[in-house]
Amino acid sequence: MVEVNAVMQATKSQIETSVLSSSDDKLRMSLLGQQYVADWRYLLMASGRLWRGHIGTLTAGAAPGLITGGGAGTTIDSDQPEFIIGVGAAYYLIPIEVKVSCVVDLDANAEIGEILLFADRTQAPPAAATGTPGDVVPVNQLDGAGDFPGDAWGGVTTDITDPVMSELLDHVTVSASEFVSNGTATNLTNGIVIPMRMDWKSQHPLLLAGPCSLVMFYGGTAAVTGMASVVVGAVPTSWFPVS
Repeated sequence: MVEVNAVMQATKSQIETSVLSSSDDKLRMSLLGQQYVADWRYLLMASGRLWRGHIGTLTAGAAPGLITGGGAGTTIDSDQPEFIIGVGAAYYLIPIEVKVSCVVDLDANAEIGEILLFADRTQAPPAAATGTPGDVVPVNQLDGAGDFPGDAWGGVTTDITDPVMSELLDHVTVSASEFVSNGTATNLTNGIVIPMRMDWKSQHPLLLAGPCSLVMFYGGTAAVTGMASVVVGAVPTSWFPVS
């Protein structure tokens, strides 16, 4: 029987640390010896497939411009979203993060304020919508990379086709109620200004096959005003073929 011995050699260029013996010549993934895999969100950004859009404005020397909730600011109106972003049939939409900061003045018993976030797996955003700011241009998080391959709208004030709540992602609600002391209800006439926040982050890649949308609302029985930032990925459907 013939014995065959294969000898493999490699040059090691690694920093020795106190936890590794200098005689330990096993090659590792970095100079410090760690095995490293980039987060999937970072990989999306590095490939130019991650975008951020926002509603709300800031003008030098002026207070921030807050968007008033749909339905004249007094209800969550399903055909007047505060933010909607989506893609057509050739893409997957990947919701990453939604941050919303609002205030609502509750000055009557049982008044409420709400923020609602859901995915519509049935339709893309309309090609046009009326509102303020109206057209939202998502910014590619790889500076200088391509434009968002879909549509985004903010502060919609003219009805669009009602989005479908295919999948609820998050919901925030606040309320005020009178309490009774010595038989007399507490007076809420002066109101209680209550902040509301949503800080939603995807814990795993949620792939929405186009046509689809990510839809966010805020509103209440009293006017709700606020600002929002939305981060999504979008990749061609060929990246994740379904048999």
